[in-house]
Amino acid sequence: MDYAITSSGSFYGLTISGGKVTEVTDGIAEMKQRIIMAIKTHLGERMLNTLDGLPWTEEILIKNPKLDQITSRARAYLMSIEGVTRVIELKIVFDPDPTLRKLNWTLNVETTSGITGPFNVTS
Repeated sequence: MDYAITSSGSFYGLTISGGKVTEVTDGIAEMKQRIIMAIKTHLGERMLNTLDGLPWTEEILIKNPKLDQITSRARAYLMSIEGVTRVIELKIVFDPDPTLRKLNWTLNVETTSGITGPFNVTS
């Protein structure tokens, strides 16, 4: 898999500024990163904890998915992330192009570091 990294900005927990790469390690930025990575983790994907992740192939990317069931499961999973204290907003919408099989998430989460503010994730 190839990733394009620009000369400034952020990418999966790394911030690039002035030619220096630093890891996001605290505060709301770290919590947003944890949430994004959790959403994109498939159930059973992690070698050390196969119970971690969302059931993408079992319940989400299936022929007739139940959005209310997915939302409920995602809300519970978000609450299991260390540092998450409340899910203020969670909206999940299937991409209008069914061939893409993607979900668009809008989240606003309260964490021990503060409120993340609404942000979007595509998975």
